[in-house]
Amino acid sequence: MDTRPWEKAEIAERFKALRWEALLTQEHLARLIGADRKTICRIESLRSMPRPRTWRRFAQLEARHNQPKVELPEHWIEE
Repeated sequence: MDTRPWEKAEIAERFKALRWEALLTQEHLARLIGADRKTICRIESLRSMPRPRTWRRFAQLEARHNQPKVELPEHWIEE
């Protein structure tokens, strides 16, 4: 993965946005994607890029989180 500054910033913002929306700490996000808290901190502070495996796992988590919510019709929920 190339280390262009704008790419680092974009990736950092995606990490922060997912954490904020999902109410995750750096520690919790790290556990979900198989990294450590320091790695998440370095990525979010633009000091490093995620390794390919970390990036793939993050992208999978982000995709699952961004799935549209399915709303069931009320008559399906009624008892």
